[in-house]
This record gives sequence, structure tokens and C-alpha cells, in this order.
Amino acid sequence: MAFAQNAEPSISLELNRTIQSSEGVCQVVFFGENGLDQDFEEVTWRLAVFGADGVFRNLLALPLGSLSAGKRRVVQYNLPSNCADLSEIIVNDVASCIIADGGSDESDVCLSKLIVTSRTDIAFGL
Repeated sequence: MAFAQNAEPSISLELNRTIQSSEGVCQVVFFGENGLDQDFEEVTWRLAVFGADGVFRNLLALPLGSLSAGKRRVVQYNLPSNCADLSEIIVNDVASCIIADGGSDESDVCLSKLIVTSRTDIAFGL
């Protein structure tokens, strides 16, 4: 019996759900998972949000906080617009990527090993 080979270790970040609130804000839910064999003291990405017209709207920080190897985390944010008015969110940069116990800022790992996906109508990419 053949076994599937494991995919290359990565940090995954998924735009998991969007919910339109009655107050006119779009709640976005992200699901992150550390598939690497190293713990992170702090992980924060800078995201750029684009409207349905493709025009840049705003930047936001997406902190996942500490993220141990194998750890999964869900975070949610309220964006000041209707969900239907959003077309794309991209990972613009890494704000913070600190490896635990080493104290070093390894922002290249949090971007070079990042895989993004979306389960919503809003595109999510690098």
C-alpha cells in the first residue's frame, strides 16, 4: 500500500468566512495553522483590502499572536464596508514574525512558507 507524501511544511492562512452584519460591517474570519516544526512567539501580517472596483481600500494588521508548531488559531475582524463591496485581500507584508526561544525576527519564514486560500467569494492571495 502506497502512502501519500507529506506536503512541504508551511504556515497556512485561510480566509474562512465572511458575514454581513446589520450594522453595515463585513466580519471576516481567518483560520491560521502553523505546519512548521518551530514555535513562533508572535506572528502578524499586514493585509491590503480592495473594493469591488479593484481600488485599494485600507491596510489592516492580522495578528495571530503566539503560534506553536501544529497550533491552529481563528481570528475575526470587522471591516467598515459591505462584504459585497470587497473583491480581494492580499498579504502585503509581514509586520512581525518572531521565533520563540530565539527571539529573532524571521519575517522571511512567515512569508516564504506562507500558503493562503479562501473559502469565500473574496479572493485572498500573496
